[in-house]
Amino acid sequence: MLDWLLFLGITVGGAMIPGANFAVVLRNTLNGSRRSGLLTVCGLATALMIHGTLTLLGISALIQNSPAAFEVIRWLGAAYLILLGGWQLLHRQPAQETSAPAHNGGSPFIAGLLISLFNPKVLVFFLAIFSQVLSPEQSLATKLLYVATPALAEISWFMLVLALLGTPAIRQWLMRVKSKLERFLGGAMVALGIKIGLG
Repeated sequence: MLDWLLFLGITVGGAMIPGANFAVVLRNTLNGSRRSGLLTVCGLATALMIHGTLTLLGISALIQNSPAAFEVIRWLGAAYLILLGGWQLLHRQPAQETSAPAHNGGSPFIAGLLISLFNPKVLVFFLAIFSQVLSPEQSLATKLLYVATPALAEISWFMLVLALLGTPAIRQWLMRVKSKLERFLGGAMVALGIKIGLG
């Protein structure tokens, strides 16, 4: 139980670190609605479940040990981030057009899924952590708990974020700085994509 609590703390801390996941949740919430943000979070959590399952089955280790496969995943992740960021920069909505959700260039769920699924750092994280906390002697239920924990941590953290974004004061402030924030988020996603692409 102590090992799991430590693992939970690590995954919650990882979820709280600002990065591509936070940027895409904020982007989709700002451009769409709280529902768009929630769908993005569901996509992120689904990707984490896939990562955990692949690691448990040993497939992630095969990918990491195959330079070609790892490079493909890295470049897909980088390209998708740059695409999302570029779309954000080129299709910003005027600040007054807030009465209807904006078209944000794709499904929020798919955006969250792909951002996390093609992030090589997530794959390496699962391999590094699971190699320390999982053992052949553990029951299937225990292993499944470890697989589900990162997704639950991600959902819990971003539900808090979405609740804060939904408060009237914060929502009004976001609408006031919407144009600047869109430029920042678009630029941040492009920069993150370039960083991932360069390794």
